[in-house]
Amino acid sequence: MAVASLGLSRALTRHITYLSGVARRMAGGVFDHPAEVKGVSIPEIRDLATALNEMRQQTHSRMEQILVENSRLEAVVAGISEGILVTEKSGRIRMTNQQIDRIFNAQDVDTAGKMPIEVIRNPDVQEAIMETVQTAKGQVLESGLTGVLPRFLDVHTAPIIQNDECFGSVTVFYDISEIRRLEQVRKHFVENVSHE
Repeated sequence: MAVASLGLSRALTRHITYLSGVARRMAGGVFDHPAEVKGVSIPEIRDLATALNEMRQQTHSRMEQILVENSRLEAVVAGISEGILVTEKSGRIRMTNQQIDRIFNAQDVDTAGKMPIEVIRNPDVQEAIMETVQTAKGQVLESGLTGVLPRFLDVHTAPIIQNDECFGSVTVFYDISEIRRLEQVRKHFVENVSHE
């Protein structure tokens, strides 16, 4: 009787240790090893293995779906003609699109983890982003860029809200330089006509 109990106890321990290992691998993101307990006569162990396999399949499927959706989102953001800058709650940059690199000449800069002012060099925009994160209220401002040809940006910040909590911000930079140039041309035209 004692020998049978000892054998059963060792078998239970071995199966539980094995299933714990499968669960740990799943927690680490490894889903290639199903829980197999062939020849086990204890229904609770079989049920646990079945539940782990179902959880493994569902989790793996959800992770693949998240990766596909993430790829789609990145493709959409990359294809947008406006500059997009996403920050975390701390105000640090989580991601930018290629237009941000072009607008602010940041092609050779790894923007992730930096504060916006390190990339866009504009304290007003930095302040608007931080205020959006802190108050969960969007901001709108116009910003000028100096250079060979001066450029003007219409900047809109919006909070990222989930479960009534602000987790970061999205800032969109619209290049309105051509609009401002046309306004100047029209202004000069009106002045010249008035003068004549």
